[in-house]
Amino acid sequence: MVRCFLLLSLTAAAFAQSPDAVLTKTLIDEIHALRQNLEATTVTSQRVQIVLYRLQSQTALVNMAQQRLDSVRTRLTDLASARKDMMGQLEGAEESARSAPNPEVKKGMEREINMLKSRLEALAAEESQRRTAEAEATSQLRTEQDKLAGLQSTLDSLDKLLDELARPKR
Repeated sequence: MVRCFLLLSLTAAAFAQSPDAVLTKTLIDEIHALRQNLEATTVTSQRVQIVLYRLQSQTALVNMAQQRLDSVRTRLTDLASARKDMMGQLEGAEESARSAPNPEVKKGMEREINMLKSRLEALAAEESQRRTAEAEATSQLRTEQDKLAGLQSTLDSLDKLLDELARPKR
């Protein structure tokens, strides 16, 4: 009986883990968890850097689209001002032609009136082209702004992910 007890005790001791083995296993598990967290953080940080680069590039594209739109709008304002000035000149020339004292002056004023009318037509055509360009520039700006908003959303998501990774696990 004593032999049986001794044999069972030795067998149980052989299969039981020593405190050092338990500590080693716990440390290995902790190191493994730390490595996984580090890898996840590294990958997320790299994604953040990529998104930041894309965000910077997209911001530049938005700025260029805004400048293009501003330029087109400035040109439209200039055209409207030129058209208004030319309309005033046309009205003055028509008034001068009506009150011209002799036919030669009247004929010269009519030539000026025709020239002003052709310039007004050219301004109207250019204004129409600029309105089309304004619509295209507005559309392009909206598209670029939407892309920028998408990148900002992605960056927000990555920020939340990094925040979750930074929180201690309980």
